[in-house]
Amino acid sequence: MKVKFSYTDPLQLSETLQKYDQFTRITQLETGEGSYSMAHERSSGMAIAEISASKPLLYEGWGTGWSVDFNWITPIQKASYPHGYCDGFDMSENSLGGLNTFRSNPGDSWGKYSESCSATACMLDKKILLDKLEQCQANRALENLHQSIGLVIDHEAFSQLRRLTRRDLVQGISNPSKYYDLMTICLEEGGHRLYKKKQAKNQGLLGEIVNLSHDPDKMSSPMSLSDVCKHLNVAQASLYRVCQDYFGMGIIEMMTQVRLEEARRSLLYCSADCNTKTIREIAIRFGFKHQGRFSRRYFTSFGELPSHTVKHSESL
Repeated sequence: MKVKFSYTDPLQLSETLQKYDQFTRITQLETGEGSYSMAHERSSGMAIAEISASKPLLYEGWGTGWSVDFNWITPIQKASYPHGYCDGFDMSENSLGGLNTFRSNPGDSWGKYSESCSATACMLDKKILLDKLEQCQANRALENLHQSIGLVIDHEAFSQLRRLTRRDLVQGISNPSKYYDLMTICLEEGGHRLYKKKQAKNQGLLGEIVNLSHDPDKMSSPMSLSDVCKHLNVAQASLYRVCQDYFGMGIIEMMTQVRLEEARRSLLYCSADCNTKTIREIAIRFGFKHQGRFSRRYFTSFGELPSHTVKHSESL
């Protein structure tokens, strides 16, 4: 199955992905309209999907309760920077990321992908995969699955996996067990990327930044920069550098954008009797105490006033 559409509202992407059992929040890290495409196929015990977008997107909360979600990228254009990050793991052409979805709760993972690549996800049943690894006595694969967030793979099995996925996204999945065989080899043969000490520390910090930005308790009472630094136990200069390098914006700007998007989600799905009082209550719930400033920020981000969004909600 293939879908391709242009959008003015990034919330559309989250709603579309929910139809395919992918419950995720998407934050567009640049302003303006975008386009999005996805190919998706599902079979017993597995699913695959390939996505690409014209804007850099931050995904938070993907994953299901039944699967391990393996991710890789295919470059569309050359880039001097990593094509994306999967839980802080740099995604290059030979990267397999997302392994920590094995031990995390559904919704704990995040990824950021740029417009310079397409991103592919291969979702395999946790129990089937573990049984396969134990039957093969693939001890290194089990260790990599439990302890890694990503691997560097220079092996023919990875190339076979990518070719098989591309074919099956067009023709449909005919042999799910092949994916378990190839993934077993990839986990067994993959190696760890060597990070400098500061880069390794940043991996953990990135996850904390994403979680903090989406914390509903923190949205109603926005934190100051000094509060954020104290909460994350990091210096302002270091936090600024990490956020700019990985997300292209400061953390306060990022947290504000997430709060605006959550406010927009509530406005889009408010009841038919939603009025000015309700708009004010929603704004306050997401940390915008001044109605005029909220409306201006909202208009800058979405090209319409909150009251116009409410009118759109009536037609949903």
